[in-house]
Amino acid sequence: MADRPVRWRRRLIILLVLVVVGGFAARAWRQRGGSVPDNSWVLLDVEGDYPEDASDDALARIFGEASPSLLDVLLTIRDAGEDPRVAGLVIRVRPLAMGWAKAQEIRDALLQFRATGKPLHAYLELELGGGSKEYYLASVAEQIHVPPGAAAPVTGLLAQYVFLGGVWEKLDVDMQVLKIREYKTFGDMLSEKKMTPWHREMADALLDSVYGQMVDGIATQRHLEVAAVRKLIDAGPATPNELMEAGLVDDAQYLDQLRVSLIGRDGEWMKGDDYAGARRPLPNAPAVRRHMAVIYGVGTVVSGESSASPTGGESTMGADTLTEAFVAAAKDDDVSAIVFRVDSPGGSALAADLIWQAAAAARASKPVIVSMSDVAASGGYYVAAPGSKILASPGTMTGSIGVVLAKPNIRGLLGKLGINTVEMQRGELASMMSINESFTPKQLARVTVTMDYIYDLFLQRVAEGRSLEKEQVNQVGRGRVWTGAQAVEHGLVDELGGFFSAINAAKAAAGIPLEERVGLVFYPQRKSIMQRLSKFFGSRMASAAPTWLQRVERAAAALNFEPGSVLTLMPEEIVIR
Repeated sequence: MADRPVRWRRRLIILLVLVVVGGFAARAWRQRGGSVPDNSWVLLDVEGDYPEDASDDALARIFGEASPSLLDVLLTIRDAGEDPRVAGLVIRVRPLAMGWAKAQEIRDALLQFRATGKPLHAYLELELGGGSKEYYLASVAEQIHVPPGAAAPVTGLLAQYVFLGGVWEKLDVDMQVLKIREYKTFGDMLSEKKMTPWHREMADALLDSVYGQMVDGIATQRHLEVAAVRKLIDAGPATPNELMEAGLVDDAQYLDQLRVSLIGRDGEWMKGDDYAGARRPLPNAPAVRRHMAVIYGVGTVVSGESSASPTGGESTMGADTLTEAFVAAAKDDDVSAIVFRVDSPGGSALAADLIWQAAAAARASKPVIVSMSDVAASGGYYVAAPGSKILASPGTMTGSIGVVLAKPNIRGLLGKLGINTVEMQRGELASMMSINESFTPKQLARVTVTMDYIYDLFLQRVAEGRSLEKEQVNQVGRGRVWTGAQAVEHGLVDELGGFFSAINAAKAAAGIPLEERVGLVFYPQRKSIMQRLSKFFGSRMASAAPTWLQRVERAAAALNFEPGSVLTLMPEEIVIR
C-alpha cells in the first residue's frame, strides 16, 4: 500500500513529461514551413497590458495561452519595419490597461516603424468608456480609422484617490501612520479623510505633466495646434462624424473594408501573432557577436525570492533573486553590459538596500543601465539609484524618495467582536509593534529615530549614485512622485527613452557601435522544466479566481509586510486614465 503514492506520482510525472514533449512537437509542427510572404501587411492587436518579463512562460506559449511580453511587442514592431517582406502595418487598438510609460514605448516603436517609410494605419475599436490613452497611442499612425459603430470620446484625463481615514473610526481601529516626508502620501491614503495641500500639489503636477505629454503628442502627429487639441478634448467629440470633423480621425469603415482598400479583395492580413512566430530570422540579418544581460526587477520589493501572484495580480521583486542575478551577470564574461529594467512601486526598505548593494557591486565591473517602465518609485527608485545611467519614459512614475510606517491598533475592533487579548512583556519597547497597542511616547520617539536614519540612508544612496549633494536630493525627495519628464529636470533621471534607448546607452557605455546587433541574456534565469510545469498548471487553476479577488490582492499587496516594517513605498497606485 505504501508504494501506491510513489507509483501514482511517478505516473503523473511521466504523463506531464509526455504532455510537454507532445506540446513541443505540436508547436514545431505548426511552425514548420511558416514563412512571411512578400508584400505582407501585418495586423497587430494592441490591447490590455503586457508583462515586462514573460521569459519563463514557455509552457503557456506551447499551448498558445501566453500573453506576449512588452519586449515581444516592441521587437515585433521593430522587425516589421526592417523586414523587406513586410509592406505595411495596421495596429488595431482596443482598451488599454497599461500605464503611460508602456504606451509611450509602443508609440515610440511605431514612430520608428514610420521612419522606415512604410505605411502605418491605426484602427480604433472603442466604445463610450472613453479612450484618451488609446487615441494618444493611435495618433502616431499616418491615418486613423474607426468602425461606423464607434463612439469613444477623447475626454482628457482623470486621476482618482481613495482615503481610508473614516473607515478606521467606524471599525474602532487606531491607525497610526508615520511618514517622512510631507509628500509621502501613501500614509495619507491610510490615515486621512481628504487630500493634504502637499498631496494636491503633487497630484496636480503629475496630471499636468501627463496631460501635456498627451496633448503635445496628438498635436504633433495630427498637425494641429496645441490650443486646438485642448479645445477639442473639452468638447469631447465621440461619433465618427464628430471625430472626422475635428480632424482626429480620417474615416469610418469596417476592418474588412480597410483591408480591401489597402491590399485588395484577395489580400489577407498576416496577424501579428503569426508574424511574430514566423519572422525570425530576418533576411540578411547580421550575426550576433556580443551580448548584454537584461535583469528584470518587477513588483513590490520584498526579502527572499521573487514570486508571481497566484491569482494573476502583483509580482514581487525578491532581494535574493535580484542579488543572484546581478552576481551572475557581473561574472559572465560574455556579457558586455547590464540593462536593469525596473517596474516597481517599492516595498521593504531593507530589501531595497540589499538590491542596491548588488547593483552597485555589479556596476564596479561593467556598466549598469537602468530602464524604467510604468513605475520606478520609492524602493523602485532606491534599487535604480546605482545605475551608470538612468532612462525613463516621459510618463513613468518615479521618485517618491521617502519612508512610511503604518501600525493599526485593533483592540477596539476585537472588543466589538467579543475577542479579548492579553499581552505580557519584558522590556519597555517589547510591545512597540503590537497591533493591540498604540505607540507610547517613548516608542514613537524610537521609531521616528529609526525612520529618520533610513530616510537619511536613502538620500545618501541616491546622492552617491546620482553624484548630487544630499541636500539636493532632499529637495526633490520628501516623498514626492515625479513623472519621467519632470525627473529629468530634477536630476533623478539622465534622459528620456524606453527599452531600446537603454540598449543603445548600454552599447555606448560598453564601446559597442550603435548599429551592431547584440544578443540579450535574461535574468532571473528561467526555472527548471518541473518548476515551469508547476507554475503553468497553477496559473490555469488560478485563472478561475474572480476579477474582484485579483483587484483586492493588488490593493492589499502594499500592506503585505510584517508589522513594523519600514517601507520605501510609493503613495498608492497612481492611475491617470
